[in-house]
Amino acid sequence: MSAINWTTLGAIVVLVLLVLLVVRLVASDRQRKIRKVLGLPAGRKLGAKEAQAMRAFEDTDIKLRKTFPKMSETQRQGIARDVLRDKGVLPKKK
Repeated sequence: MSAINWTTLGAIVVLVLLVLLVVRLVASDRQRKIRKVLGLPAGRKLGAKEAQAMRAFEDTDIKLRKTFPKMSETQRQGIARDVLRDKGVLPKKK
């Protein structure tokens, strides 16, 4: 009886760890994509201004996704970048 309990507990722990690993991978992939879109460096820690730009981009992208659900991702990201440039969060185009 106790062997079944230990086996079940072990399986639950493994499943929880797998779920946490998948969540971490998805989050890091999303951050990597956002850094690429914004032209931020991928391999180092972000400064305060860069982190603010990332959060603002994510917020704007989420709002646009809810407002215009059928808009393509590239269009939505372009609009989000333009909005952030107008607000002064991102540098203007050269």
